Amino acid sequence: MIYKQFFEIFGGISFGGISAFVLIKYFSQKIFENYMLKKIETHKSELEKLNISHQIKFSSLHVQRAEIIKNLYDYLYDYKLAILDFFDDKLDDQKPKEHLQYKLDQWTKAVIDFGNTFHRNKYFFSIQDSELMNAIHNEMGKINRGTKGFLSSYNIVDEQINAINDKTPKFLNLKAESDQLLNKILDLEKELESQFRNLLGVEINH
Repeated sequence: MIYKQFFEIFGGISFGGISAFVLIKYFSQKIFENYMLKKIETHKSELEKLNISHQIKFSSLHVQRAEIIKNLYDYLYDYKLAILDFFDDKLDDQKPKEHLQYKLDQWTKAVIDFGNTFHRNKYFFSIQDSELMNAIHNEMGKINRGTKGFLSSYNIVDEQINAINDKTPKFLNLKAESDQLLNKILDLEKELESQFRNLLGVEINH
């Protein structure tokens, strides 16, 4: 009888203890799950903020790169105009010295603007794009050196002006060489334009 009561009491205690343990375990799991859910939500929120921040930074860089590309094209366009103006357009009869100096100043400005913009922002471009721009810049340098050599072959400005106006053989040879180099620049420019269009996501219609 005593043993029966003992086991009944013991069994009751055991069942109560197990029930309490199960409840504690259940609530502990719920508390832990709620804690983890909150942590996950917080983490997701932080990731979303980081993602938005990254998108803003990426968008800003993309805008900067587009602006740099536009500037490079503007300077390259100015450079080509300066060359064509030097070789194909006549000097002002009233003020030939000033007009010649103006042409050379415009030429020089375009060269400096293109070179400085490219070299200061090379990190915005792929190796392939950088190589293309380097090739263009090298062809520019050949035309510049040839023109400098032509002008320096004369002792005074009046002789330079006469050689340009009279289209002497030396001037025509320089023009022919410059035309060939300019054609190379135009070919490189087309390739570079294709690369930049892809970079900016602009569709090319054939």
